[in-house]
Amino acid sequence: MRHIRSSVEVLSRSDIERIHRASLEVLADLGVEVPNETLLCRLRDVGARVEGERARLPEPLIERMLEDGVRRRRRARARSERAVRVTNGCETSILDYGGASRRSGTLEDVLKGIAVTNALDTISWAIPVVVPADVALGVAPIEAYRLGLLYSRKPFYVYLGLKQAPHLMRMGETFAEATGKARREVGLHFGFGIISPLRFAAEDLECALLVARNGWHAGCYSFVTIAASAPASMAGALVLSNAERLACLTLMWLWGEIGGYREGFVEDPCIIEPRTLATSFGHPNLTTIAVATGQLSRYYGLGTGGGGLALSDAKSGDYQYGFERGLGAAFCVLAGGGIGNSGIVGADETISLEQLVIDDASVAGLNWMLRGIEVTDESLALQVIKQVGVSGSFLDQEHTVKYLRREYWESPIFPRLSWSDWERGGRETLLARAHREVERILEREYPPKQLLPDDAAKRLDEIAQQARFELVG
Repeated sequence: MRHIRSSVEVLSRSDIERIHRASLEVLADLGVEVPNETLLCRLRDVGARVEGERARLPEPLIERMLEDGVRRRRRARARSERAVRVTNGCETSILDYGGASRRSGTLEDVLKGIAVTNALDTISWAIPVVVPADVALGVAPIEAYRLGLLYSRKPFYVYLGLKQAPHLMRMGETFAEATGKARREVGLHFGFGIISPLRFAAEDLECALLVARNGWHAGCYSFVTIAASAPASMAGALVLSNAERLACLTLMWLWGEIGGYREGFVEDPCIIEPRTLATSFGHPNLTTIAVATGQLSRYYGLGTGGGGLALSDAKSGDYQYGFERGLGAAFCVLAGGGIGNSGIVGADETISLEQLVIDDASVAGLNWMLRGIEVTDESLALQVIKQVGVSGSFLDQEHTVKYLRREYWESPIFPRLSWSDWERGGRETLLARAHREVERILEREYPPKQLLPDDAAKRLDEIAQQARFELVG
C-alpha cells in the first residue's frame, strides 16, 4: 500500500461504550448551563428538559443529533488518505531569536508571521502569530484580520468576540466579493470552548448565533483541565470531555453547523502539575487521551475530529521539546486524529518564528513517513539487483539516481552531516538553522504582496476605522 495503515488504540470497544453511556448519564442527569433563550427554546423543542438555564439532554435527543447532524453526512463521504495539515499558534508574546525573555507582540510581528506562514507548506490555514499589543485590545482582532485578508495566501482566522463580530463579518463579505469565494471558504470562523464543567458563556452563545445566522462557521469544543475542571482519572476526564463534546455538537446542530467539527479539528485538553498547579500541554497523559478522543470521534462518525495539540512544556528547542511534541504528533496521527498549532513554545505561553519553521519541517517529515512504501515492478528493483550482482555497488545505477530524487526526504532544518562537516560548518545548532531559514523567507517574502485590489483594500480600511471609532473611541 502507498500509505501507513495503523490501529493505535488505548480503548477497547467495551471501554468506548462505557464512556459513551457514562457521558449520556451526565447529560441526562446534570445537563448543561445554556444561558441563551433562543437555544433553550430550540432545545426544548427537540426534547430537552429545560429548567431555568439548565438543559438536560436525554439519550434520544443525542441519538437524533448524531444521526441527523453527523452520521448521515459522514456516510456520504468516502474517507481519503491525506497529509497532515496544521495551523500556527497565536500567543500574546513572541520570543525573538537569541533572546532569553519574551516580549509583547506587535502588528509588525503579525505581518512577519503572515510572510512566514505563506512560505510553509504544512500550514493550510493561518491565524495571527500574536495578539498585537500596539493597538487597543478591542480592535486587535480587526487589525490582524485586515492584514490577513490583504496578505495571507492561506485562509486566515482570528479569535473574536461579540463586539468584533459585526465588523469582521463585513470584512469577510468584502473579501468574498473581491475574490468570488463563498463565505465558508473565506476563513472567518467563531470557535469557543465550553467552560468546564458543563457551562456555556452567554456572550459566546450570542456570538455563535449571530455568526451562524449570517452564513459563517460557528463551533464550540471541550477544553478540560484535568484535575481542576475535570476529574484527575483519565477515564473520568474522558467522560466529562465527551459529555461536553456531545453538548457542543447538539448546539452546533441547532444553529446549523451540520456535520459537527470541521475536518482536521483538534481538541486540546490540558493537565495541571500537582505541586505547582502549572498548566501542562506536553504531558504523556494528554497524548493518551488524544488517542482515546480519536477513537471516540470515529465511534460517533466525526472522521478526523479530535486528536491533540502535540505540544511540549519545554521553553527551548531541547530534547524535551522534541520528545514530547514528536511523541504526541506521531501517536495522534497514527491513531487517526490530527495535530494542532505550530510554533508554540511552552504551555501555550509564547510564539517563535524559528519554532514555526522547525515544526513545519517536523510535520513534513511525518507526512513523508505516512506515504508508506510504493511497491511496483520498478520499485522492487529486481533487475537492478541482478545486474549489480554479488559484491557490486548501486551508486552508479540510473535507478539509484531516480529513486533518491523521489524517495529521499531532505530538509535544511534537519541536515545529514558527518561530524567533520558539522564542525567545518561552525557547529550550527538547530535553532540557528531555523533562524537562517526565517531570515531567508523574510528577505524574499517580507513585506508580503497585497493580494486584494485597491478598492477592496480601501473598504477594509474603512471598516477597520469604523471599528476603532465604535470600540475604542
